[in-house]
Parts: sequence; C-alpha cells; structure tokens
Amino acid sequence: MNFEYICNQMAKVLHCNICCIDANGEIEKCFVTSAGDANPLFTDEAFRKKILQREAKEYPDIFYEKNGILYAVFSTDTGKLAAGPVRIERPGRELTDYTIQTHPVSENAGFGTAYCTMQTFGSGVLMLYHLLTGNEMSLDELWRKNELNNVDVREAFASVSRVIFERQEYELPHNPYDQEIRELDSIRRGDMEMLKRSLSETYKGEVGRLSRNEVRQAKNIAICVITLASRAAIEGGMLPEKAFSMVDGYILQIEEMNSIAKIEAMMRQAEFDYAEMVAGIQEKKQRNELIERTKNYIFQSLHSEIVISRIAEEVGVNASYLSALFHRVEGITVRQYIQQERVRLAENMLRYSDYAVKEIANYLCFCTQSYFGHVFKEQTGMSPAQYRKKYGRFAKEQK
Repeated sequence: MNFEYICNQMAKVLHCNICCIDANGEIEKCFVTSAGDANPLFTDEAFRKKILQREAKEYPDIFYEKNGILYAVFSTDTGKLAAGPVRIERPGRELTDYTIQTHPVSENAGFGTAYCTMQTFGSGVLMLYHLLTGNEMSLDELWRKNELNNVDVREAFASVSRVIFERQEYELPHNPYDQEIRELDSIRRGDMEMLKRSLSETYKGEVGRLSRNEVRQAKNIAICVITLASRAAIEGGMLPEKAFSMVDGYILQIEEMNSIAKIEAMMRQAEFDYAEMVAGIQEKKQRNELIERTKNYIFQSLHSEIVISRIAEEVGVNASYLSALFHRVEGITVRQYIQQERVRLAENMLRYSDYAVKEIANYLCFCTQSYFGHVFKEQTGMSPAQYRKKYGRFAKEQK
C-alpha cells in the first residue's frame, strides 16, 4: 500500500494538512493543502511540541481548539502524524481569525480554516488509522472514545439516579406511556379525531425536564414530539425522506422562536400535519413496496434529471414492469407523477422562498422557463407569477 499516495489524497479529501512530526518536534514530511506560513503546524513550534507530548493512544486522538476546530493525532514509532486543522462549523470568519491570532499564521498567505463535516473528517481519520495500524473502528466508537471518559459516564449515571430519586421522593410521575401510545397511534392511523382526543386527555404526571431554561425546555420537548410523530407517520405510509425533511423544517422554525406558547402551537401543528398526510395516503389505493420505494427515490431526486430506467435499477426491477405497475396502482404514469411532485415543490418555493421563477424552473430541471410555466398552469390553473402573487409569503402584506 502506497502510504504517501493515500496521505496526499486524504489531505485533499479533508481539506487540511497531514504532517509527520519527529521525536524532536520537527516536521519531517507534510502532505499539504497549504504550507509554510499558511500552516499552523509549520509556524507554531510550541504547538507542534504540544502535539508531540500528547499521550499515546491505541486509537485516533481527536482534540479541539475553540470547540469548532479539530485535529487528529496518531502515535507512530518515530513521533506523531497530525491531521488538521479543519472547522466543523460552516459560517463566519471567527474560527479562522482565532487560528491566526493563536498561532503565528500569516493572513497575507491566504490562510483559511477549511470546512469539513464531522462525518467526512471522522471517516478520513478512520482510513488513516487503518492505513497505519490495519485495525478497524466505527465512527460511533471513534467519537465515544474521544468524547466520553469514565468521569462523564459516572456523572451521567449520577444524573439519572438523581432524577429518578427526585421524582419518586416528590411523587412526580412522567406523563403516562399509554397516553403517548394513543397519541402516536392516531398519527400512524391518520385519525385526526383520535389525535384530538388523546391530546385533550387529563392525567397525573408531566413531561420530563430537559432543560433548566424554560424556552429551551419547550424547544427540547417539541423536538422529541415532532421526531416521534415523524416516525409514526412513516409507519403509517409516509415517505421517509419527506417525513425527515419535515422534521428538519419544523425544528429549524422552532429554533427561531422565543415564545413558549408559539413553540407548543407549532409542535401540535406538526402532529396534525403528519396525521393529515397519513390520512391522505391511506385514502389512496393499496400500498405497494416497489411503488413506495419509487416515490421515495423521486422525492430525493426532484432537483436532478430523473430517468425511469435508473429508478428501476435502483429498486431492482425491469423498467417496463415498473412503469406498468405504477400506472396500475397510482392511475398515472411515472413521468406524470414526477411532474406532479415537481409542481408541488414549486408551489412551496413560490409560497415561502424568494427564488425567481427562472431559478425555480432550473432547480427543478424543467428544460425552459416557459415549459415550467405551461406544466405549472396545467396543474394549478395559474401561472407561477399569479400563484406567488396570491399565495406568496408577502401576499397578505400587499393587500
């Protein structure tokens, strides 16, 4: 296995330097995306020696600077192999400025702390670990070994024991499990009336305490409830990708709220939205696993060109068979369904985004803006501009 080749490629994947530091704290080899005075590992001798002095571990040693800047260190026979820095937070210059101020890095050299997702960084670190040792490790194990020590585990057990004791001592039971089951089952069935009844039940007990801050408490409860509601909706027939995307949307909206009443109202709205969607699904013709997988693939690919033969390959059947089955079960062709879903997504973008009609047409892979307008009007009875004027988020303000 070519060690240097793999390290060079991994440096490009992780968007950071990978440096071999010898026993004296000197860099003997560096696989670079930047070098010299644009590299903290080059410019800060004290920092290199600090890395060299880190305790040798049998697994990749992940450490942070200012929480959002990550390095990975591997112990070798001759010293250390260090990968970094990368930042795991997207926006702003704060972390880059921190690195420039903490280490004698030249801003004139064009230094910028590169962004890398936790998933990508972790996977790259594990590949380097396997390259160096031949051993394998999961991402979950990597983060647990680096983030949870014995003190953390003991404190977690202590916290659990304390909460159990307090609830028993003061007779403060949680909300009853059977009520929660009825609440989720009503969403799974798409039964709006059952959901209303389950939410109006009176019982002894209260929801758990998830934060000492009341607004954060409301947000945390809402996140739990909406997440559980989405899983119940999936069990009721909703497309997983659509259900997951709705969770993201609701939670992002809730995170912007500071009113406990509004947070709770949005939480309940989400539950009713899921139940309503499940009800609509169950009113349709019989579900078919191949059809559901086809719909899920289409939902994830609405912004790309969708080819029926590629869908068929993905779900593992012949394209002709899939087309015939879809038409028999759904009453429309696969192509018509794709256009229908693209128009639905376009409606949302026209209602809630500031994208121009041309941009929406391009995003949804319509060959021209005029063709998009034709398809949209055919399905909604209005042109995209008319639809936005009537239903767009600024429509009420303009009246």
